[in-house]
Formats: sequence, C-alpha cells, structure tokens
Amino acid sequence: MEKYDALVIGAGLGGLTAAARLLGEGLRVAVLEADPHPGGTAYVYHRKDFAFPMGPLGFSSPGLVEEILERAGITAPLELERVHYELRAFGLRAPLSLPYTEMITALASLFPEEEAAISRFFVHVRQMSPQRDRLAAEGSSRSRKEESISAASYLDRLIGDWRLRRILGSMGSREPYSSTVLLAAMWSLLSGEGIHYPAGGMRRLGDMLAGRLGWEAPAEEEARNGRDLIFARDGGKLFLRTEVAGIKVESGRARGAFLADGTLLEAGAVISNADFKATFLRLLPPDALPASLRRAVASARQTSSSLQVCLGFDASRVDLSAYGDASRIIYRGGPQDTPPDDTGPDWDTPEIDPRALAGEELEATLLSADDPLLAPPGRAVLVIRVAVPHRHFARFRPRPGRRLPGYFAYKTSLARALAEEVSGFIPGLEDAVIYVDVATPLTFEERGGRSGGAVAGWSWDYMEGVEGGAVELIRTPVAGLYMAGYQAYSMLALGGVPSAMLSGLKAAEYLLAAAAPVNDMKIPGCNTDVFPA
Repeated sequence: MEKYDALVIGAGLGGLTAAARLLGEGLRVAVLEADPHPGGTAYVYHRKDFAFPMGPLGFSSPGLVEEILERAGITAPLELERVHYELRAFGLRAPLSLPYTEMITALASLFPEEEAAISRFFVHVRQMSPQRDRLAAEGSSRSRKEESISAASYLDRLIGDWRLRRILGSMGSREPYSSTVLLAAMWSLLSGEGIHYPAGGMRRLGDMLAGRLGWEAPAEEEARNGRDLIFARDGGKLFLRTEVAGIKVESGRARGAFLADGTLLEAGAVISNADFKATFLRLLPPDALPASLRRAVASARQTSSSLQVCLGFDASRVDLSAYGDASRIIYRGGPQDTPPDDTGPDWDTPEIDPRALAGEELEATLLSADDPLLAPPGRAVLVIRVAVPHRHFARFRPRPGRRLPGYFAYKTSLARALAEEVSGFIPGLEDAVIYVDVATPLTFEERGGRSGGAVAGWSWDYMEGVEGGAVELIRTPVAGLYMAGYQAYSMLALGGVPSAMLSGLKAAEYLLAAAAPVNDMKIPGCNTDVFPA
C-alpha cells in the first residue's frame, strides 16, 4: 500500500493551496474529494445551458491571493476585474464599494448634514486596517480594547440619521451587528481593497491549484460521469468522488484516513479542509480530543445560511438598466421613512409567508455581467440570495439526501416571491425566465459540505466575538493534524477566499516545520479554553 507524506481531506481552495505548497517541497501528497470536481464551493454547477454559482461571487485582497498562488507554485497570471455593489433601500440609491474618498463624497451628497461624521468614520476605518494586515502577515491579531466595542454603540454616538447608521454599520439596510474591528475589516475589503472577480469565473482558482495535481478543467465532464477519477502529477494525486469516513489516530497522532469503502490510506500527517464540526465531531475518533473541545465545537455558533435562487433568463426581454453602475444590488423594499423591522419572519413556524421573506434584505447579482461564460449569447444569469436559518428547513430532511413531501413546493413558493420582489427594479424579469434553480440551507450543507449550511464560517454577531481580533485555528490538539478552510480563523477579516487560501498555506508550512500540537483552542462563541485531557 502506498504511503503518503500528507493527506488533504477536501479539495476546497484551502486544501488545494496546502497540497500545492507541499508538492513544491517534494512531498508525496494525496487530496481526497467527495465531489466530482476540485475547488469546493468556489465552483459552478450546470442546468440546461446555464452555469450557476455554488458559493463565493468574488473576493477581496487580490494582492494576497496572487502572492499565495505564487508561493504555491502557480505562475500563470490571474486576470481580475473589480466589481461593484449598490444599496437600494429607504428610497435611496447608495454606492457601497467605491474607494474611500469617493464613498465619502457620494454619501455626503445623500446626507449633507453628516459629512463630517462620514469622514471621521472612514478615517477610523483606515486606522483599524493594519489589524487586517497583521492577520495576513502573522496569522493572528488582537484588537485594542477601545476598538472592541459594538459597531451599534459606536455609530449611535457618531451618526444622527438612522438610515446612514444602517448603511455604515451593515453595508446594507440592517442594524449594525458586529464589533467595530470586524466592521472596519469588512469596509476595508469592500471599499479599500475592493471585491474582484477572476476572468474565467471563480472556478479558475480551483482549476489553477488543482492543475498542480494533474487536473485539467475539460476533465470535469468525465469526472461527473464517473470516469477519470484519479489525477496525478509530480508526486501528487487528486482523488475525486472519494469520501472520507474517518481520520486514523494512533498514539495521539494523525496517521491517515479511512475511506467510505473501508480503504485505509496512511500518511505522516493530515490536513483537513472539512469544516470544524465535520472534522472534530464526525471524522476524528471521540477519544482523540478533549471532551471540552468536542463540546465547544458542537455548541459554537456559525453564520446563518442562505436561500439562493438562480435565474437563467432571456436578456433581450428584460430592462437591466438598474445594473448600470453595479452588478450587485443590495435591496430592501418596504417603508422609506421608518426603520425596517429586523426581527424577520417567525422561523419557528412550519412555513413562513413568502411575502415576509421578500421583505427582508436581498442580494440580487447580475452575475453574467461579470462572467459572460455563465450563459449563452443573449441570455443572462441573476443570483438572488437572502439569509435564512438552517433549522427552519431541517424538518424537511428525514435523513441525509432525502426530503419530505412539500419541500419542493415550499422552496419554489419562496423563490417565486423573491423573483417577484426584484422584478420591481428589473422590469420584464418574471416573463423572461427560462430556468429556475433553488438552493436551501440543506443544499449548502449536503452539496457544499458546510455544517448547518453556514455561508461564512463562525458567527459575526458582536456578542460572539466580544473579545475582538482574529484568532488562528490551524493547529489542533492532535499531533500531525492541521485545519484549513473558511473556519481556520475565528473571523473572516480577510474575506472567505483569501482566508481559506491563507489557512491552507499556513497549514502546509506548519506541517513542513513539524509544528507541535496546541495545548488549547479558543473556539468562537464559547467561553471554554480547551485543554488536553
């Protein structure tokens, strides 16, 4: 039986970055992926003549991403285009992603009496930006105490107009919900660095990294059909449609992985690109971890999930003038002169009124404007997303992969209400739709490999991160086991894609240095420091 220097569980961007870095040092590496493609959720799926996104719609910190690719041995250029966001709410149209000076000018034109406060806000954002840079350089950071207050408290003192407080505090229509540190980091990503989209789509990143393992993008169709499941190059192997059932731990050290078919692959170390709940609660033997760590991971809160509606439509029949300045619109209807109710629908009821969901904050992205390859000529792709809790949809799943009667009709009714809502600023949309695909939190959990369908790692709520800062969670209490992916930092201070890639790079470098296991882990949302039993 072939033994590897390292096994990587999951071919997401973090796992692929780790594998590419290790291959550059001459190690024998195997990447094990349950899906028929690499790249994790930074990929697309096909419906009729359209391609729809599985996860991220762009990323920030482009310089960091390019640096990571270079350190992972990728020399091909990455062509990027900056994309823009606009808010439509409260009877206003406000840009959300212009450079700082332009944001100050644009918002001051809408709120002239708040011009000085707007300027002070963005000065403060700039002052806190080095926190994010330290994370990229050092892997962890802690905020000063005065920067760890809630964004809501800070903005209440600074801004008089409730609409502006919401715009600055959530980059949307909601009440501020994070710490000032995280808020500053998010503005740095959106306005300072900007959000970028790669030529060839988000899948381009996964294709480039997986190329170090012998993957070629045209092989995707063969992989989906069950052929050519193993790719190899330069001591590395990529196994697709290969599900991992468990991590082998022997004498306190990770020694390999058991596949779902019972095969054991042995290795000197393991990097898990599965999320923390899957890795610590399902893949590791219970006795491999302190009981307190298992409890902390089990109870740790994650970000909410989403309902995603992808529409493929005939662009010639639709008025798309709303997208003249930005390809991504954050939208909220309802009254213009009073704050919207952020309590939302009653998610504990068996089914909510679809119109209540349509009244929430929506993100409507004309993704084919950024990526024409997603649709045939004359066609277009619109992606509508709205935050929803996993628990509401969990009752429709009696067991993994199965759904109760009524599930399809219910999610379709929600999708129809969202499409009707956005047609208010996209005239002709409803009559031009050719294909509709709806993904719920169950979809993101089962097909995206994200526990609870979480879209962005650990919870961003202020009370969940009251200590502030961002903590690295790459080394574990198990020797030879390292984590990579969107939860390997306690906050997404760099954004999802750069965070995942940076974690993969650091996991590889810890492995190369034979870094010792940690004696404690601080799991977000828990007050427990976890010590080995």
